Amino acid sequence: MVKLQNSIRENNVLLVLSEIINNPGLSRARIAENIGLNKATISEIVKRLMHDHYVIETGIGESSSAGGRKPILLEVNKQAGVSISFDIRYDQISYMINSLDGEIIHKESQNIELNKNNICSIISKIVKDYEKGMENTPFGITGIAIAIHGIVHNNKITFTPYYDLDQIDLASVLEQELSIPVYIENEANLSALAESTFDSDYSNLISVSIHTGIGAGVIIDSELYRGFEGRSGEIGHTTLYPNGIECPCGNSGCFEQYCSHKALMKNYRTIKSDKSLEVSDLIEGYYLNDIETVNLLKEFAANLGIGLSNIMGTFCPQVLFINSEILFEIPELFNTIKLQVEKTVSKNIPMRLSALGENASLYGGSILAIQNFLQVDSLDFSFLK
Repeated sequence: MVKLQNSIRENNVLLVLSEIINNPGLSRARIAENIGLNKATISEIVKRLMHDHYVIETGIGESSSAGGRKPILLEVNKQAGVSISFDIRYDQISYMINSLDGEIIHKESQNIELNKNNICSIISKIVKDYEKGMENTPFGITGIAIAIHGIVHNNKITFTPYYDLDQIDLASVLEQELSIPVYIENEANLSALAESTFDSDYSNLISVSIHTGIGAGVIIDSELYRGFEGRSGEIGHTTLYPNGIECPCGNSGCFEQYCSHKALMKNYRTIKSDKSLEVSDLIEGYYLNDIETVNLLKEFAANLGIGLSNIMGTFCPQVLFINSEILFEIPELFNTIKLQVEKTVSKNIPMRLSALGENASLYGGSILAIQNFLQVDSLDFSFLK
């Protein structure tokens, strides 16, 4: 496991490091001005951070209007190490490798049935294969984050409706195998963390992920709200239709039994009497104006509007982000959702399709891993947009 240098534990050092990573290209003088420390202290801290490989000098800036020497600019040493984030669905594993400044180095997805018996070996192989080329970097792989489509509490999976990963202590097994810190978090929570980090204009937001199920990540006063035992945001298991379709959670009429992509595709294959149909067929049918497909998607959007209105009315965020492959491909369905929301007290809350798309949870995972490695409270990657 990577061990942090002693210097990184000091409060002033953390302030300086946070300023550099969130505002790349600052000079020592500007850092001193921004955080209120004297220039001598800043110079000493930067010297130590450079010695410990966290920070590098990247170039020469413009001199001030008063003249004098041109300042030397600083950035986090992004090549000193990487984070690896995974998004684990029951039938797919996606992963992203990021440098310490959030930049994507590599991203890949594999379609595979995942369960408690194969998940550790699959993740371990991916990590070890990449680790082979990192022997000469100061920190190597600094952390692994795993997005789970289920409930996570204290770094352990406690409920997963569509696979059995709640039956193993995934983080402990992987940490023992790889000797790298492993962070487990709910997928929607990580998506919300990413939205907050890439868009610093909002301190209260909700990110709704619509995939196999439906989940919501909630940011309140710039902090991720997990709720009791990590159960916040499980909106997919709120009731949309009492006594409706049975759900694996034990309830009937759950939101995600009507508006998840899994439920939508099940209904589409049923009305078309063809189990081989894929999302691409659904989208094509819509644009070909197939009446059954169009009506199905309009009903999907209307139901989605009802469910989203419920969560917006509960938390009253500044903005709600939606992450949905279907809505990305058919953005006009967004109008149907808005018409439904406009009937409610939440009509003035803006809704947006996530600009991060399918990368949202993976970005969130990398942010979580980088924050823990650098021991900084928050990151601001809005400069990467």
